[in-house]
Amino acid sequence: MDKLQQRVQQQSRQFLWSGAPFLSVAWLAGFTRRVVPRPIRNWLRSPSTSLRWIWDSAKFSFGVTRKLQFTPNLALTLHPRVYQFAMQNQINDREQRAEFESFVAHCYPGMLFFDVGASYGLFSLAVAKFNGNAVAVDPSPIAIRMITRQLDFNQARENIHLVKAAVSDVNGSMRMLSSGVFSEGYLRFVTGRSQRELTSVGAITIDKLASEFGSPTHIKIDVEGYEAVALRGGRETLTRSSPLLFLELHNQLVAADGRNPNDALDELESLGYETLALDGSSLDRNAILRASIIRIIAKRSASAGNHDSRAHQD
Repeated sequence: MDKLQQRVQQQSRQFLWSGAPFLSVAWLAGFTRRVVPRPIRNWLRSPSTSLRWIWDSAKFSFGVTRKLQFTPNLALTLHPRVYQFAMQNQINDREQRAEFESFVAHCYPGMLFFDVGASYGLFSLAVAKFNGNAVAVDPSPIAIRMITRQLDFNQARENIHLVKAAVSDVNGSMRMLSSGVFSEGYLRFVTGRSQRELTSVGAITIDKLASEFGSPTHIKIDVEGYEAVALRGGRETLTRSSPLLFLELHNQLVAADGRNPNDALDELESLGYETLALDGSSLDRNAILRASIIRIIAKRSASAGNHDSRAHQD
């Protein structure tokens, strides 16, 4: 009897999860994607995180903010959610903290900064604190709204311009996947997804930004593996103005997507840029490619700048 019962149970499981496509895991996943809107799925993936967002937003609606001292000469007043984000990344993560501190050390009055992949705008807000100007670019409506909310708290409304778009090598529009707790809170480039899953966003090049806002002195590029694309859209600006670059290179992510991590480095090299570690020391290609994710500085060599000047005169 026990053997018969076990056999029946085994056959039932096979029927439910293998022999009955209409009840298979893959079918249920596809059915869920078709029926349940992506914003709801994103919320349901992490209920605890969703609740924290609600709680932090509720506190902010009653005027609650948090002040965070990043460096001895830089403190920012932040939305409670952004405060938690900054604590996790710019304070507690050693490499990201080194990147932010290195960036702050390069800030000065009158600088013009393009914040490509601005997220919550911490780099742009830092620039404003040093009486510089920033253009914060991000395709996420949630990110742009979060930056907007923090402008007045940091006396930065006159210093920061917001652009809701993805930086690419062409101007126009493109489709991206929304993910994270908020469907519109984090957008990324993907391949192999149905058009129904993707969100249409505006696309703009670095060259177009420069034509609208002026020549940048600094650019930060953090676009989750599409750094080469962003650089291609800024060739004219990078050649003409030689801005200092801060890049986050996602080598593992690029390779997993079937693309070549060398592309961004090739683009930098063709433009006459030298790659540096966050402390300013030289950093060669092999060292960069060994890391799955690495944050670097890129500085245009003096010889490249002189060559462009002579070519322009000719």
